[in-house]
Amino acid sequence: MDLVDVQMELKGIFNSGTDDYDRPTRDYPHPKLEKDYGLDLAYLQVNKWEGSVLHPHTRTCSYDEPRIIPLIKNLDLPKRLFLAALQLFGDSILAYHEMEERTGELRYYPSVILTFWAGFESFVRHTSELMLVTVPNVPEDIVRFLREEEASVDPSGNVTLKTQYRPVLHRYSTLLRYGFDYKIDKGCKFWQCLDNASKLRNYYTHPDVNVPRAISSEEVLGFMESVLLGIITPSADMKRTQLLGIYHLYGVLSELRKMMTPFNEQPFLKDWPLDGPKTIYCPFKNVDNNRFPNAREQSRTGHEL
Repeated sequence: MDLVDVQMELKGIFNSGTDDYDRPTRDYPHPKLEKDYGLDLAYLQVNKWEGSVLHPHTRTCSYDEPRIIPLIKNLDLPKRLFLAALQLFGDSILAYHEMEERTGELRYYPSVILTFWAGFESFVRHTSELMLVTVPNVPEDIVRFLREEEASVDPSGNVTLKTQYRPVLHRYSTLLRYGFDYKIDKGCKFWQCLDNASKLRNYYTHPDVNVPRAISSEEVLGFMESVLLGIITPSADMKRTQLLGIYHLYGVLSELRKMMTPFNEQPFLKDWPLDGPKTIYCPFKNVDNNRFPNAREQSRTGHEL
């Protein structure tokens, strides 16, 4: 395809089916999910689709439930973050389509990874809060854990709450257990892939500057697929979709995979030869002048690196 064809194809992927009144969530299972991953998605083949007013999981909320209002206003946040990352990956396909060199500087891929993971984190947090508001008798320790709160008591007996970070995968497995009675086997394939996706995200959130690495388009696609499967696989097992629109997102990802041609992004200097003296900007006080002289010190002493 030429560049215009690629542009039109991408536009069709992200703008198709907007008038689908039969099932506005567009949650139709992609054949790959059943064929390659062996998921049983027969539960989706019903007329009373999830999200419709006739589905048993669709509830009515009265006006005196103030904690529900912000959740409704943020209802599409996870999906929009996922879509933003997918669209950015689509932009990378367009940008790299006619490039002869298939390795370039870091540009799209770290942002895709961080934004897509933000979609997953917002999904876990939003779903957790909805569960805590609508399900009675959740143990108080679980409530505080999911909300990342920790209670402390001062000498006068006053209770205060402070934020206590909890790993998102720990919160997700807890949400599955107390919200859906679904216990995670931490050794199963989909969970291991989700854990590896978390580690890739952590690399770009807390970069290990001692480990320069490249990231390929296939790795980015694999990362996004692992995250989506981390939501889809329990949904298939439980026969209830956790996030409306998740199967549509997987379909978009699958279409992008068809259009992707291999490309690597990496730090600009990653593959440069570093034999011989090199200069480095070093703005600190008390630098070791003998090991790291500046130009004036080197010329004055005749120091050779």
